[in-house]
Amino acid sequence: MATNVCIDVDLTLIDQHGELQPGVKDVLESLRNEHGCHLHLWSAAGADYARESAEAHGLTKLFNGFSAKPDILVDDLPETTLARLEVRFSGNSAWTDVHRRIEQFMSAEDDFP
Repeated sequence: MATNVCIDVDLTLIDQHGELQPGVKDVLESLRNEHGCHLHLWSAAGADYARESAEAHGLTKLFNGFSAKPDILVDDLPETTLARLEVRFSGNSAWTDVHRRIEQFMSAEDDFP
């Protein structure tokens, strides 16, 4: 089963000036093409904003879907909706660090079926 990676737009994918964070495109390509992850882009501003942000930077083909950031989750097994890994991105973070954390997580998951 592919790992779903949900990524926020503002101050995560792009900076406060609307520019891509350094290294983000390489990391997204690696997660999708080398690791088979399903990438989803979301924003509190809505799905259209998320898609437009990806389009503005030529990243649309890397994402499996676009959505608004969820406020409420409804599921028959809500305990399964908890993220198995959360990575806080801040202006001091680097996408290479995000990539490393995700790869470590995926490697550990492979060790425990």
